[in-house]
This record gives sequence, structure tokens and C-alpha cells, in this order.
Amino acid sequence: MIFEGEHSVIKAIKEKKRLMDEGLPHDHIRPLLFQGGGLMCGAYGVGGALALEELGFTNTFTYLVGVSSGAPISAYFAAGTTEEGQAIMREDCCKKSFINFWRFWNQVDTGRLIDVIRNEKDKRLDFKKVNKNPAELYIGVTEYKTAKPHLIKPKNEEHFFQSIHASINMQNVSPYKVIIDGVHYTDGGFSNPHILDETLKKLKPTHALIMTNNNREFRSISKLERFLNRFVFRMRLNGILARAINTRRESREEAVADALKSGTKVAVIWGDSSIGSAERSAEKVVSTVEASRTWWHGLFALEK
Repeated sequence: MIFEGEHSVIKAIKEKKRLMDEGLPHDHIRPLLFQGGGLMCGAYGVGGALALEELGFTNTFTYLVGVSSGAPISAYFAAGTTEEGQAIMREDCCKKSFINFWRFWNQVDTGRLIDVIRNEKDKRLDFKKVNKNPAELYIGVTEYKTAKPHLIKPKNEEHFFQSIHASINMQNVSPYKVIIDGVHYTDGGFSNPHILDETLKKLKPTHALIMTNNNREFRSISKLERFLNRFVFRMRLNGILARAINTRRESREEAVADALKSGTKVAVIWGDSSIGSAERSAEKVVSTVEASRTWWHGLFALEK
């Protein structure tokens, strides 16, 4: 894992927990935990969420924001059941029933994933537990017509699962159409400007801990993907959204750079290239989660 930004963010989170534990005023510290999207690179964020749970920080954040694959990770963290989220990544997301790039009409089956987190007994995401967390939970989505970012605060269980599906639904490679309150939304990582800008502007946290769930080495998307998004997947995308998808990595880089220069204290955590976004090896997922979890424990132990 790669750390960028201010270590004071970690210290502030620990200080807020201390104040909460001692029954002292703590509202002057308003930390945000932001989980970005990166498909299977979400293993980094799962490891971080596991460590934060184990260290007792589940109820410490003022705001939780999950975007794309970071949406279910944030929700499981809010419920205090990140281990169940890890089981889904290990046991379900590595199967061809979820990711299969030869299944051209449905390369990433987000509907299957929503079915698991909503209905499978031992992996179900419990909305009641999520609601017990004192943090304000927001799900980041992109408006299909304009590619603009939106933060949705779930109103009820149906709204909750719809929001998560919208946030993870990569409209170019997934066939589903998610409509919420009459608006067509898609993957939260596809917005322009990047949803991180909207998050900091709207919520105004004093401190932001950003798990990018992406590797630090920057690479623009391939010419093949650009071609597919502009021409082959045009039946699923409008021109504005296609352009936003094709420049999503540049938008993320700009948003992170702007966040680091903002008035908010910001710490950004990047992946170390130990896993790719299309990884299908359960063993690699497990090892990446464990390495991330260990790294996060070390980070919080260092910041006295």
C-alpha cells in the first residue's frame, strides 16, 4: 500500500475515537472514509475496512462514502460485517458467473452480485445494522444523461440496494438499467467531474481518509477500451457518458490532486500493484486482503 498526504488524518481519527470512548465532545472532528471503485482492486479496501473494524473504528467516522465496488465495501463496514463482504469477493466475484469478458453481452454481472448481497443468508447485507452506524452513509452514482456525480443517502432498504446496484453497474459492460426516483444512474466511478470533488464539496469533512482501491501507477485506459466504449457499446452509452468513461482515470488523478491541495486534511491510500481490476484468482484476492489488513494495522500503530 502507498500513503500520500497528511498523517494528521490518522491521528485525528484516533483522537475522535478517544473522545467518543471517554464521553467527551468530539463533533469538531468530522472524518470521512471514502471507498473508491476498482472492481477486484476492491480487495485493498476490504483489507483496510477489516483492519479498521478490528481496531474499533467502525462507529468513528462522521461520513462514509462508497463508490462503485467501494459501495458494498462501505456498507458492509457500516454494518460491522466486512468479513462477509470479503467472503463474497473471494467466493462469488472470482467466478465466471460474475466476471467473464468472453460473455460479451454481460461481461460483469452486477445483477448477480446484488442478488448475493441481498438474499444469500450468510452474506446478506443487513440494512438495519447499517442504519445503526452513527455515520451518514452515501452511495456515489453517476447520472446517465449528463455523467454528473451524485451522492445518494439511502432512505429505505429498497432504495439502499438500488443505490448500490447503480453505483456498481458499469453501463458499458453490464446490461442492467437502474432507475432511482425516476432518474437513470450508473457506475459512480464514471462521473465527470470525479465524484470525490462532489463529496468534499457537499460534506465538508475536517479530515478525509481516501481508499482509492486503485494502483498508484497511472495508466490511461487502452485504445481498445476507448474504441469499444465509443462504438461497440454505443447502444448502452450516450456520447457524454462514453467520454467520461474514457477519461475516468485522468479525472480521478485530478480529483485526488485537488483534494490534497484543498483546505481539508487528506490522506490518500493507493494500491501497490499486487492485484489487477479483473483478477479472478481467489488466492490472490485473499493474499491481497490480508496484506492490506496487515499494512493498515501497522499504519495505525505508528501514528501515536
